[in-house]
Amino acid sequence: MNSIRLEWKQERNGLFVWLFFMVLIMGLMMAMFPVMSNQGMEDILTTKLDAMPPEMLEAFSLTNGASLLQATGFFAYIFQYLFLAACIFATMKGAQALIKEETNGTIEYLYAQPISRKAIVTSKYIANLVLLLIFWIVLYGAALLFIYLFKEDGADFVEIIKDITLMFGAESLVLLFFYSIGFLFSTFIASSRSTSGVALLLVFGTYMIGLVSKMVEEYEFLRVLSPIEYAHPAALLEEGISWEYMVICIIGSLLALGLSYLIYGRKDLRIQV
Repeated sequence: MNSIRLEWKQERNGLFVWLFFMVLIMGLMMAMFPVMSNQGMEDILTTKLDAMPPEMLEAFSLTNGASLLQATGFFAYIFQYLFLAACIFATMKGAQALIKEETNGTIEYLYAQPISRKAIVTSKYIANLVLLLIFWIVLYGAALLFIYLFKEDGADFVEIIKDITLMFGAESLVLLFFYSIGFLFSTFIASSRSTSGVALLLVFGTYMIGLVSKMVEEYEFLRVLSPIEYAHPAALLEEGISWEYMVICIIGSLLALGLSYLIYGRKDLRIQV
């Protein structure tokens, strides 16, 4: 509990900033939905989308243009980009968890306490996971709020809740995977100042692999290397959860955590003098 309180004090300002901009962008984008739900926009969508290559439509989740005229479908389309930002946040939280003590020069205090390295890894992992959970719950609540405010007339909000819960539930496992991989990186990267670069490279690198796997049929097998594609918002609404990918996320997260214990237990900690 002390670790959680300490992490909360250190990281809450950054968490609030991320949440402010994520919720703001989500709200502004959902505010555009009423414009999409008129007959004129439907005709435009049908005409324009039919003229685009199928591979391009698949890559950007536009294969079902009619879904953009429904609140959940429109939200799924815009949230695929917000989800990228959420994955970056999760990776950064993980990547900063252990290395920031060495970068800030506070590792001496932590290491002087009657606590094992295994306990340090456990407390850091749980403390930052709690922050990530708060981040995700707030976004979930904001999503339901904005969809309720801007949904089309006659939409069944109970069904909307089920769809959004499914979406956030599956995507939470992807976030856990990115968080755990970032946490693994925190055991051997040189400084917490490099965590942003690590997060951007990991998330956008795998995202681009996913795009290639959808646009080029010969490279479809590469999808397994793109965790973001495991729980793509639009695909979740149309096809449901791909449980084999969820299992990969869980196993990958556990392996990353296990390696973190192993590497950190043998690591030479940098003590500043």
